[in-house]
Amino acid sequence: MQVFEAMKPDRELAKKLDAIVQGTLVDGRAQTEALVASVVSAGGTSEQELIRMLGDSSLDPELRADICWLIPRLELDGAEKLLEPLMAEPSDKLREEAAVGLGLVAQDTSIEVLLKAMEQDASRSVRRAALHALGIFSPPRAAPHVMKLLLDPNEDEETRADAAEALAHFRHEGIVEVLIDQLRDASAKVRYSAAYSLGQQGDGTAIEPLREISLRDHAATPWGSVSSSARNALDELERRDA
Repeated sequence: MQVFEAMKPDRELAKKLDAIVQGTLVDGRAQTEALVASVVSAGGTSEQELIRMLGDSSLDPELRADICWLIPRLELDGAEKLLEPLMAEPSDKLREEAAVGLGLVAQDTSIEVLLKAMEQDASRSVRRAALHALGIFSPPRAAPHVMKLLLDPNEDEETRADAAEALAHFRHEGIVEVLIDQLRDASAKVRYSAAYSLGQQGDGTAIEPLREISLRDHAATPWGSVSSSARNALDELERRDA
């Protein structure tokens, strides 16, 4: 039985919500079901009502953040116009979800909003969410800003590691060279992410630096050793050349 069946969303919304639940990985499906049930039970029984609730500042920010999570996954036309104003909301959680949603919608009109959040938002979690969003759709004109963040010595290592990872699918002059340089960074997390992104970039000039790192840099990170990341990157480059 669909988790929202008793709540009576309209037919179109019910079909989309069911697809979202079924499309979630098994490990996260129960959490998605709970989110959907919570939103529908709060009155989100149609797309129009979800849009109204999303813009209602009198509602619980957590509820609005849950609706915000749904909006890009419902594939609504003009979803970016619903999400962009939320980047000025006082709730960190709501801004964070809006940022990730803008990454999923991937419209060029959202680039400046995301760049502003990445560089200026008072919340570290929102800044990292905006960085992640830019990495999702990798607009070329954002690449210099992400590289600048990676190279900023005043940034914390987690944010810089996120920046290195976000560069994985950007196509812009100088990215490969910057990532190769970061294989010598003081932070193992940054080195790990730089190695990963070099594998995704697919540029053969990274092979020798990665091979060197794979043999000598065994520093641990929460995701594995730097050397393992370098080996995986080398495997990826070899697959691309095959």
